[in-house]
Amino acid sequence: MSEEYFPQFYALLEEHTGISLDESKRYLIESRLLPFSKRDGHPDVYTLVKELVQSPVGGLHWQAFQALTTNETSFFRDKHVFNALKNQILPTLIAYRKKEKALCIWSSAVSAGQEAFSIAILIREHFPELSDWNILIQATDISEAILEKAKTGIYSSSEINRGLDQQYLKKYFQKQGDVYQIDRSIRNMVNFEPHNLVAAWPFYPKFDLIMLRNVLIYFKQNVKNKVLEKVSKQLNGENGVLILGASESIYTNNLYKTVPLGKISYYQLSQSPKVCYGPD
Repeated sequence: MSEEYFPQFYALLEEHTGISLDESKRYLIESRLLPFSKRDGHPDVYTLVKELVQSPVGGLHWQAFQALTTNETSFFRDKHVFNALKNQILPTLIAYRKKEKALCIWSSAVSAGQEAFSIAILIREHFPELSDWNILIQATDISEAILEKAKTGIYSSSEINRGLDQQYLKKYFQKQGDVYQIDRSIRNMVNFEPHNLVAAWPFYPKFDLIMLRNVLIYFKQNVKNKVLEKVSKQLNGENGVLILGASESIYTNNLYKTVPLGKISYYQLSQSPKVCYGPD
């Protein structure tokens, strides 16, 4: 029976993406991979899994891995976070960076782009003084397919209605039939690139703000620690800000200190990293 290959598939998935699944998530594997297996000509999910564990990792594997990533997001997800960004975090970072007139922001595990575009709208709407600054909003995700959707800036009515204020909809989106597309001026503020958090990292600049929300929950503790160590080397010194998801914390990682701020907490380096992080 091909079912015996599932544990090997879970191991492959974790090794290459960091996502940790086991038999308790079998229903997720079957529901996500069933359409993919049929499209690829396999009679069932079990046959597909058997082929995956018996062949070298290639394009078919990555299509299956990406089918298992969670792309749950919305515009301005967690209003408390965006209120904190608007009222304190961004103004503080802007004050630190006013000499350079540059601000670097990384939205990781960005899915279909709503978080990155929400940040871009926030900057455009509330910080006109940055009009002549060099603003980088780097948005990444492991799924190249979802990034292709993000680049279009096109969203359904149901996606628009989750978290987006009507004032922003009227000001920054155009209706095109049954869908909406975000203005090109906002799309141009965001740079989308594929990135796997558990693989070798490309050389990134130092970031003033890193959004790493709702992704560490899918990793085991040792993988979380490795990712957080890499992130620490990408923050722009002790003033850099890391924001995790509402149900996540920095755990026992001594590279960071917790900074309470109203209804949220964010993280900064407990000491500046000694070296600049490059490729593994």
